[in-house]
Amino acid sequence: MKKLNDIHAEASKYFVAGASAGQRYNAPLGQPLYISRANGSRFWDAEGNEFIDFHTGAGAALFGHNNPRIREAINQALELGFFMNFDTEHHTQLAKLLQHFFPSCERMRLLNTGSEATQAAIRLARTYSGRDKVLRFEGHFHGMHESIWFNHNMISNVDAYGEVETHPDSVGFPINAKDGVVNVIFNNVDAFEHALKKYKDKIACVILEPISYNCGCLEARGEYLRAVREICTRENTVLIFDEVVTGLRMRPGSAQKYYGVLPDVTVMAKAIGGGMSIAAFGGKKEIMEHLNPIGKTAVSGTYSGALMPVLASVACLTMASEQGFYDRLEDTGNKLYAGIDDLLAKHKIAAHVRGLGARFGIYFGVENPEDDFDFRKVAVAEDKGTYKKFVTECVKNGLWFHDTAGPVSPAHYGFTVAHTSHDIDDALGRLDSIFAKISR
Repeated sequence: MKKLNDIHAEASKYFVAGASAGQRYNAPLGQPLYISRANGSRFWDAEGNEFIDFHTGAGAALFGHNNPRIREAINQALELGFFMNFDTEHHTQLAKLLQHFFPSCERMRLLNTGSEATQAAIRLARTYSGRDKVLRFEGHFHGMHESIWFNHNMISNVDAYGEVETHPDSVGFPINAKDGVVNVIFNNVDAFEHALKKYKDKIACVILEPISYNCGCLEARGEYLRAVREICTRENTVLIFDEVVTGLRMRPGSAQKYYGVLPDVTVMAKAIGGGMSIAAFGGKKEIMEHLNPIGKTAVSGTYSGALMPVLASVACLTMASEQGFYDRLEDTGNKLYAGIDDLLAKHKIAAHVRGLGARFGIYFGVENPEDDFDFRKVAVAEDKGTYKKFVTECVKNGLWFHDTAGPVSPAHYGFTVAHTSHDIDDALGRLDSIFAKISR
């Protein structure tokens, strides 16, 4: 059995920092965690150490690892020839299921990743509106492309009206890329309305995460989201909901039904594939029909809607449609969130949990839960030192809370339908010891 350090040394000969993707690097380890297998709520690293998984593939593994019904769907695809670049009746079956979970989608198109889908949705909105600029919100994340990857995990200067100075989240962007983006603070109607007036007839679309799990668990206030919808309708601006992470996290209808607010376009990915790479975007018929071959907005790809991920997604959405699925998820969430909060109070650690559906954040250093609705207040209050101790101790104690927190946002964590009551009891027992050590 190879040691993790040896695997890392060998991998580093071929991958930058020994990681095949940047976010797989884990700061407490100083390298990625190389695993050998995964099953249900747990996985095992290459040295045989077992972990209860609370990262869950950044939210993609809602149905647990190695789910037997997803395996069955993959086997069906293998038997049929696991082809791509063709449509089948299974694609239509998937579209019907997606419409059940994302009711705003009158027409849709399949892709491979969330980043692809947000990029395509923005391109479509520009075509439909005849405008160019995109309005986004500070802290929200919509993929790693030059159309939208700005101000995700940083605090920039803000003017008196709530407009935030635009900065890219990576070097290497074209110098004029930011000219197409307007950033404003979130959950502030006055700031939003002022920006739309300032850039009147220039904003093609407004894109947002209804719950920004990429900021821990930054929820939209219901009245705010309703106002955004109303103002977008008034200004003939396309409203895009990025439900890449929120999708399936709560009962059918996802965040748009939870809030009772329908966007013009919805972007979906992660949990809809249960471990297979698939994404989609959909929306009003009149907007979507600007896509080729009817319209002039080109969106396609060789692997878009490949058979294997389509059949896996059908299995995922079928499971999520079944009676009791969300009862189990909500029971698990209630037990986990209350349990962590009780332990934080027991050990006198200034922190709390905010969770909605099957995803959550732990807000170290943030004592007033009302501050959770304000990205900037959390950025000031968050105790990064305690967070780092927490993640490091979890690794030592067989709990996987991947270190994805940025300079200003809490990380987002989650659980799966495979997490049992025993898993939660086991995890809370370990967290009791971890918090006791941190508090000392």
